[in-house]
Amino acid sequence: MLWIWALSMGALDSWGSLTPMMSAVEGGLPPGSAFLGPFHMVVLHLPIGLFSFTALLELVAWFRPFEGLRRVLATSLGLGVVTAILTSILGLYRSFGGDYSAEILALHRNTGLALTVVAALTLVLHSAVLRVGNLWLGWYRASLGLTLVLLLIASHHGGSLTHGQGFLTQNAPPVIRGWMARWGAQEPRSKPSEPVAAGAVEVAKVFEAKCVSCHGPDKQKGKFRVDQRESLLKGGQSGEAAVVPGDPGRSRLMRLVLLPASHDDVMPPSGKVPLSESEILSLMRWIQLGAP
Repeated sequence: MLWIWALSMGALDSWGSLTPMMSAVEGGLPPGSAFLGPFHMVVLHLPIGLFSFTALLELVAWFRPFEGLRRVLATSLGLGVVTAILTSILGLYRSFGGDYSAEILALHRNTGLALTVVAALTLVLHSAVLRVGNLWLGWYRASLGLTLVLLLIASHHGGSLTHGQGFLTQNAPPVIRGWMARWGAQEPRSKPSEPVAAGAVEVAKVFEAKCVSCHGPDKQKGKFRVDQRESLLKGGQSGEAAVVPGDPGRSRLMRLVLLPASHDDVMPPSGKVPLSESEILSLMRWIQLGAP
């Protein structure tokens, strides 16, 4: 398996050399990226399904093999490799102008590419099994197992980019969420006064529920995030302050959440759950308090 890993890492190095090319593209967006990029979200389900089906077939071949199963397995694996390559290409287009966290984007990109390389080598090893028998069977199954591991990792990072890092645990039972909180506990910070703390906590809950998935550490649409005070005061691409402490009327954030649901600029955007009246009032009171 060492040569498989070495080849995949070499491919990652080659892929990393694309970064200067990506940044050098005029305007930051290559031709067709706005159209082709979103198809990554559609096509990515094909390799997931095909590789999972391949693994299921391999389990059948392990315990109850029958004639022709290897040919079916080769077809499933081959289609998985083809769709993984297509998904990787579309993913590159998707990464342009996505306002994603650079760190998580790099993890998702690298594991996705490693998955494609290892899956292709798995197909080669399976072809060897078809030609010379079980001599390469152990290597092939180990490579298929590595493909599934990389599939899980790449899928997790992709989900974190789209939905935020806590998307898997946000609706977990209290026991699990409590364990996760203790596992990731940090040193407590100094506490503000009670009224100020209460207002800040209310707004933090609003941001967490309605805003941070698109304007947080993993994704920054419009180059704006709500989890950093500096970004809140400065605003995003509009250049207008999202929050003006003490003045809700001059705060762009307040104007956007108060727009009609049919308006193009309303926040959260159409299709997302809008802020309730109580959440809007909490946001207004928080800004009046100086946005602590």
